[in-house]
Amino acid sequence: MPDIAKTSKENLTSRRGQLKQRRQKLFWQRLWRHTAMVGITVGCVSLATSNRWQIQSTEQITLSGNQLLPAEEVHKLLAIEYPQSLLKIHPLDLENTLIAKGPIADAIVRRRLLPPGLNVRIQERTPVAIALPNTDTAITTLDSDPQSFSQMGLLDANGYWMPYNSFTRLGSQEPKLQVQGMRPAYQKDWPDIYQALQKNPVAIDKLDWRDPTNLILYTELGKVHIGPYGQNFSKQLIALDRMRNLNAQMDIEEIAFIDLRNPDDPTLEILQATKTSAP
Repeated sequence: MPDIAKTSKENLTSRRGQLKQRRQKLFWQRLWRHTAMVGITVGCVSLATSNRWQIQSTEQITLSGNQLLPAEEVHKLLAIEYPQSLLKIHPLDLENTLIAKGPIADAIVRRRLLPPGLNVRIQERTPVAIALPNTDTAITTLDSDPQSFSQMGLLDANGYWMPYNSFTRLGSQEPKLQVQGMRPAYQKDWPDIYQALQKNPVAIDKLDWRDPTNLILYTELGKVHIGPYGQNFSKQLIALDRMRNLNAQMDIEEIAFIDLRNPDDPTLEILQATKTSAP
């Protein structure tokens, strides 16, 4: 019995010692974590307020991907107030601002710690056509938001409309294709139309879409009446391609327009107001 009592007392003393050591270990762990959190907080505050970690000017912004947009225009779109703490800048907000306010399809903004600054990479929207302004109020009022189409603009391959002065250095890269009568309701069809025009061998300089019931193409063979745009458009362009040697068979100036409303039976409208079957 004395041995059992002695062993139990030793075990109890050992357990108490282990518990004491565990409490001391937990205490120091909690103290270390608290100290680390305080240190991180103080460091972040110091970092945010330090002049070393501020953007003082546009020279600290590395820009890439801009070809048609000058760097000055991109900086205006960023609208950063200098000096600005690097930690107070939200890259996602800047990305959304660039896409929403400029002719930019995509943007990536990243903070740079050494040296402090920003890395900005953009993907510009490439203009493929000039959207001539709609001046006919009877037409523009058919759409709920015609304001953007009441002035000259630019269209990219996806039908995105941009003000004509979006790019200050287009120069020789200004689109040759023109679209008149463009509306918001037509934008969803523009990608398919543009791709079809790109594949067509007959040169097309202008689309007149002011009349929804008759899309008119201005081509090297003269005016072409398509009728309302629809599923036959590709077939109509194929029929137009078959007529590309028409100028070798007759004087193009004698043709008022080519009627491709029915691509299986194209006709020519002669200036003398007589119709003749297309070759």
